[in-house]
Amino acid sequence: MASPVRGPRSGDRRQEDRRALRLRHIAGCLSCTLTCQYCGLPVRLAGPAGHPGYGVVEEVIAGDGTAAPDLVLLHRFCRSALGRCRTRGCVLRRAHLGRATEQYETGRRPGRYQRLGVRRSPDPDLYRKHWRVAKMRYACKACRYYTGSH
Repeated sequence: MASPVRGPRSGDRRQEDRRALRLRHIAGCLSCTLTCQYCGLPVRLAGPAGHPGYGVVEEVIAGDGTAAPDLVLLHRFCRSALGRCRTRGCVLRRAHLGRATEQYETGRRPGRYQRLGVRRSPDPDLYRKHWRVAKMRYACKACRYYTGSH
């Protein structure tokens, strides 16, 4: 904050410099500006085409069907998830992408992603607790993987 007598504090100037640097990076970085319409994370433009985060262009028709179809950019995984069922909530969409990416990176066979690897429990409170932990774990993993890759 700027004081009318002393001027801007040095900590604020550093914060403004970091913000300006980040804005320049986003404006100049193609992979930061090309985000998936389904989950909002940047897409991969290089690498193997089988990667769940590889970017694909898809034609999406509006929900009412009267508007012309739009071309949108999606992750390969999000395109297949969009076709099966629409998941509510950005965190859950990112969690599903994070689980699929983890399975791809470790070389495991892509399994069911809907339950995020959480097994049913006779105790519903314990199941909800494990579900919340898994959801946040995979969502954070996806955010770190797709936004912190450069």
